[in-house]
Amino acid sequence: MRRLQRQADTQARNAAHAAHRAERHTIASHLRALGVDDATATGMAATLRKKATHGVKGYALKDGVRRSCVRYTRGQFVALLAAYKPRKKAFQDARAHALAA
Repeated sequence: MRRLQRQADTQARNAAHAAHRAERHTIASHLRALGVDDATATGMAATLRKKATHGVKGYALKDGVRRSCVRYTRGQFVALLAAYKPRKKAFQDARAHALAA
């Protein structure tokens, strides 16, 4: 009985953790989800990362290696994007597209 209860508790905790994590993404993954191409998303993310102050530090797996990253909610990402004034034409178009979505 104790083992079954512990398994149920673990499953509930893991489900809650996954739901909490699902709403947070890196800046580049937010941009890619909005349809921005990889090169533009990577360039914009590098610039926006310098301006970002909040976020949850975590790790992302890439090629089997954990690398540190910072994840942001949709609201934090939109606030960053609203304050961002790009000079490059591709970044301006991507910003306008992302804010319109």
